[in-house]
Amino acid sequence: MTVGVACFLGSICFLILDVYFPSMSNLKDRKRAVLLDLIFSGVASFLWFVGFCFLANQWQATSPDELPLAQGSDAARATIAFCFFSILSWAVLTLSALRRYLTGTSTNLFTWQHLDPPPRNVRATPYPIPNGGTIVTTNPYQAPPFTETLDPQKLTQQRPVAPAF
Repeated sequence: MTVGVACFLGSICFLILDVYFPSMSNLKDRKRAVLLDLIFSGVASFLWFVGFCFLANQWQATSPDELPLAQGSDAARATIAFCFFSILSWAVLTLSALRRYLTGTSTNLFTWQHLDPPPRNVRATPYPIPNGGTIVTTNPYQAPPFTETLDPQKLTQQRPVAPAF
């Protein structure tokens, strides 16, 4: 029962951690979260395996003379079956965490620099025009803001490039 309650509480904690995982910006915190999930899932799978082996051994060692009316036999079988299926569930979670860790180390799961850098020859302007064009001036410091007229010759069809952080 202790293993079941501990795994349930751990599952709730990791569910909350999965919700906050995309907003984590620290690389080390992301790696720790995935490693902690991997370790917890592996330990839980091992503990369910030990519990299954112990219960199956105790069930096999129980003689019919100890249970003359077969009381509790259905509950014992259900507990052993629950332990077996818990082994499978936690093993799948362990493999999923391992896959997440391995793909994170080979790709950009643990980094926030997953966006392509902007081309070097394109200059982003901070004030786009609603129709998709931008104002291109030769000297942007000559006129005060919002006083330029929208001359069609000054408009281009380039979309502004988002700044890379």
